[in-house]
Amino acid sequence: MKVGFVSLGLIGGSVAMAIRDKYPEATIAAYNRSRDPLVQAMKDGVIDIATFEIDDSFRDCDYIFLCAPVQTNISFLSALKPYLTDKTVLTDVGSTKSNIHKAVSEKMSGVHFIGGHPMAGREKSTYFNASKELLKDCYYFITPSKAATEDDIKGFEELIRSIGCNPITVDEEKHDFIVGGISHVPHMAAYMLVKLLMDNDTPEKYMKEAAAGGFKDTTRIASSDPTMWEEICLANKDNLTRLLDDYINDLKDVRDLISKGDGDALFKLFKEARDYRNSIIGS
Repeated sequence: MKVGFVSLGLIGGSVAMAIRDKYPEATIAAYNRSRDPLVQAMKDGVIDIATFEIDDSFRDCDYIFLCAPVQTNISFLSALKPYLTDKTVLTDVGSTKSNIHKAVSEKMSGVHFIGGHPMAGREKSTYFNASKELLKDCYYFITPSKAATEDDIKGFEELIRSIGCNPITVDEEKHDFIVGGISHVPHMAAYMLVKLLMDNDTPEKYMKEAAAGGFKDTTRIASSDPTMWEEICLANKDNLTRLLDDYINDLKDVRDLISKGDGDALFKLFKEARDYRNSIIGS
């Protein structure tokens, strides 16, 4: 098996490590803009071929993973096209899917594209924070294009399972709505909670100094890459707008209950939310 990676950051590096661990005889090629991740990946034995260009290194790959931010992934499509063969499945690991599907359809009609999104990550990016363990037992969304065959889909699902992930196959629009709720809105909430503290802290900065485990746990993801989240917001703006409207209305409702001193209603709300939270697998 030959596998290519376009960009070797946190997720790309983690997928490459997991594939190397499961398929030690695989040939793994990687492009990256900066030198250090490629040098380290070669030293680690994770990759066999390092390149600073989209070139012949990617010819005859069984799978090519696009692992840069979504808009950057789209910019690589034309350069990759000459190196794709009928056996190549092109995939990505981006947090939104509708835009990459649209771009592939327009620029690379007929290419066997299967969108992918592992629900794993850390607030710190780069290859140097990657680990094969990052993917262990994570859910991995798969969004096949119309050009992907049943064999393509089956083979990719088997690959994802083999590296420890649980594939969920949906269409790209449903994916974007789902992750809008479970990932994108929580990131917005975390960023805004940090801003709330920043804007309302005392002159002595006691809020910042005294912020304890609860606040830090809730806002950990606000340490994520701002550039990436700017792109995600713009790429999934319709779903985010809809879900944020619902969230804002819910916040207004709980504000009104607090203002009215309606303890019974507050208890019911908190209990229902607690019970639902406790029903989530892995809670």
